Amino acid sequence: MKNLLTSAACIMILLAFVLQFTQNQLLHNRLTAVDQAVNNFKEVVKQEGCITEENEKELRREIGRILDCPADTVEICGGRERIFRGGLIEYSVEVPIDEIVSVPFFWGISEEENQINYRILRYTTSEYIGRT
Repeated sequence: MKNLLTSAACIMILLAFVLQFTQNQLLHNRLTAVDQAVNNFKEVVKQEGCITEENEKELRREIGRILDCPADTVEICGGRERIFRGGLIEYSVEVPIDEIVSVPFFWGISEEENQINYRILRYTTSEYIGRT
């Protein structure tokens, strides 16, 4: 009986590590998808010469879909004025990420400590040549 109780306790502890590994893989895949969405956004911004309301809304929707979060929690900052070919466009995207640790109560981590803000700060060169 003693061995059974000890084994059950060991399995519970080891299960926490397996769950955290799974959570890390899921989080990594989601952050990779967010990075890819931001790269696609960069290509659109590069062609447009600035961040427009339309491509900003599209990026918010895409990130919201990837992370299962409201689109209005995604913050996008950057140049709204058109920059012609050769100029630099700077932009940043910030997204709150919840549930970093899969079993926070097991480790004594509060809800506030179990979240981060994932920030992407990038530059791109404008390809906008003007349209008539």
